Formats: sequence, structure tokens, C-alpha cells
Amino acid sequence: MKKLLIFAMVLSLTACNLTNREDTLATDVAVQWGEAFFNCNYHAAQALSTPENRRWLQFAASNTTQQDLDLLKQHAAEVEATDYFPAANDTLRVVQLVVRNSLSPAVNGGAPLQVDEALFSVTVVKRNDQWLVRMASLPRSERQSRD
Repeated sequence: MKKLLIFAMVLSLTACNLTNREDTLATDVAVQWGEAFFNCNYHAAQALSTPENRRWLQFAASNTTQQDLDLLKQHAAEVEATDYFPAANDTLRVVQLVVRNSLSPAVNGGAPLQVDEALFSVTVVKRNDQWLVRMASLPRSERQSRD
């Protein structure tokens, strides 16, 4: 009976460590993707994305101007994971990212603005033993404006 109890404890600890490791890997990919995406390095972001994201990344790249890139050279976007939410299965995580110095899209041909801080949720999926970001659209800040 003792051996069975010890075996069950070891098994549960191992499963817990694997889950924590997977959570860390998923969160790391989300942060790396966020750093690439929010600094307009779309090639690096694509390497950390599912193949379906290519159209969204191409769209973002086609709307990036030299003015945007110049602004990012002065103050690069910084990304930090604040939380993650495991889904009902072991191949999906939603990671919350705080992005500092992100660009706000230019409106009506105006100059882009740098946003001090914004909150984004990023979906990370596991495919072929690799965590990748899956986009359903371009990221939108979840933080409400003060207007």
C-alpha cells in the first residue's frame, strides 16, 4: 500500500512539473512573439506563428510606414507576460501580455502615436510539439481608454 501511495505521489508531481514546464514554454513563445510583432519584426513573428497567421502579418507589414519604424528605433516596445490561462486541454494557452511603448495605428493619415502601456491576450497553441501563436485578427488592446 505504501509503495502504491509513493508511486501516486511521484506521478502527480511529475505531471505537475510537466504542466508547469509547458506553461513556461507557451508563455516564453508569447513574449518572444510579442517582442517581434510589436517592434515590427514580422519575419521573426511569423517564425513563432501558425501558418494561418501569415495573412495577418502581411497586412500589418503593409500598413507599417517608415515613420513607424523610426519611432520604434527611438523607443522599442517592451513585452512582459502577466498571466496565462490554460484551456480545457493541454495544447492551448491564453497569455496576457503587457506591452509598453507600442504603436497606435495612425488615424486618417496622421502620425502614429506611442502608447505607454497596453494589455493584449495572445492565444498560443501546441502543434507538432512546438508552441506557436495563433491569431484570429490583429491584436487589439484590452485596456479601456480614459476617454
